[in-house]
Amino acid sequence: MKIFLMGPPGSGKSTQAVLLAERLKIPRITASALLAAAAQNDSPDGHMIKESMAKGALVPDEIVNKLLISRLKEPDCTTGFVLDGFPRTVPQATALTCSGIRIDAIVELLAEEAELLRRLTGRRIHEPSGRTYHLLFNPPKNDERDDVTGEPLIQREDDREDVVRRRLALYESHAESLRRYYAEMSDDRPQHFRVDRTGKPTKISETVIRALSAHLVESGAVRTA
Repeated sequence: MKIFLMGPPGSGKSTQAVLLAERLKIPRITASALLAAAAQNDSPDGHMIKESMAKGALVPDEIVNKLLISRLKEPDCTTGFVLDGFPRTVPQATALTCSGIRIDAIVELLAEEAELLRRLTGRRIHEPSGRTYHLLFNPPKNDERDDVTGEPLIQREDDREDVVRRRLALYESHAESLRRYYAEMSDDRPQHFRVDRTGKPTKISETVIRALSAHLVESGAVRTA
């Protein structure tokens, strides 16, 4: 099964992508991993990717599309894959469709904004060592101080509430456009599953697997005994 996994920052999307890929025995394809590997290549695209990353800028869609589509056409993706981090925008989704790669199912992880804010803004870091804490899920022994040195912890700029709210709003803007794009497809429209991400990752994964399995039986792709 060819799956596109959607979810806002902090929803545990990457964790679910790993669990799904392992359970279904199909590759997990991540844009970030492919871009990082390509940045090491001594090629025009590799140099462009490395330069964009160094500036904190987005890698041009043309390069991202070419890289991802090429990977998805490799033999191990023939029977299925889990897409994590791609497509992010309608132009990327359009490029995927035009390449002839069909998405069977969209799995969208849902979470309340308040929960996402708690998860994303609670991270604290001891900058010299790189040790990471979370005020709710992995708190330091003493209030916002490193367990080893006792030095103050910092909050990264990306984890500040105003920045997180902007990231969530940007995600939702792109997500709504992607929902509309796939919903309006006249041919080969993927089944869209919405899953509450509340609970343990393994429980969420089981919910997703049950939904996908029921869809395969209903569509006739597999038969029950």
